[in-house]
Amino acid sequence: MRAVVRASALAGLAVGLLAVAGCGVPPSGVIDAGAPASGIPARTTVYFLAGTALRGVPRPTAGGTDPVAGAVALLLAGPTRAVARQHLTTDLPEVPAGVRVTSDGARVTVRLPPGVGRLTDRGVEQLTCTAAHARRWMASRGPYRPAASPTTAPDSVAVGGAPPAVGGAVQISVRVVGAMRDTVRTDSLCPPG
Repeated sequence: MRAVVRASALAGLAVGLLAVAGCGVPPSGVIDAGAPASGIPARTTVYFLAGTALRGVPRPTAGGTDPVAGAVALLLAGPTRAVARQHLTTDLPEVPAGVRVTSDGARVTVRLPPGVGRLTDRGVEQLTCTAAHARRWMASRGPYRPAASPTTAPDSVAVGGAPPAVGGAVQISVRVVGAMRDTVRTDSLCPPG
């Protein structure tokens, strides 16, 4: 019994000495690594359909794009295989390149290029909730400043105006403009979250 107590005491002493010694790593001062991280979220919410109900799905985002345009691009790319395995679908037609997303305060406009097929009400709701959720997230972090490199920008992005208040009664309106449709919806139709 004494041997166990003695071995435990010696092990504790050894751990304590290593902690005090710091393993030979010398102290250093503050290392300047530039500005703090900022930009778009590591994830955004994209709205797909579970039957006829809208359901938000977290999706990883790419850096260097406007958060609203990036979220819309992820939605237009359609459900991933993993999302499709959850029986989630989209009601949006195939959309060629050339989508233009602009934000100004509590308003977002999504302009679809010529050649886009008919948009259903559910498809417009998917666009509305995806764009509004990203705009609300963006508003909580301050104004977006596009990157200087045109190679990292989406097809077309313009962002301006004061961001809307986060929370409270401020609604985000999303205007969807296409060859066969020009409609405005608010995020009041979107599921919470």
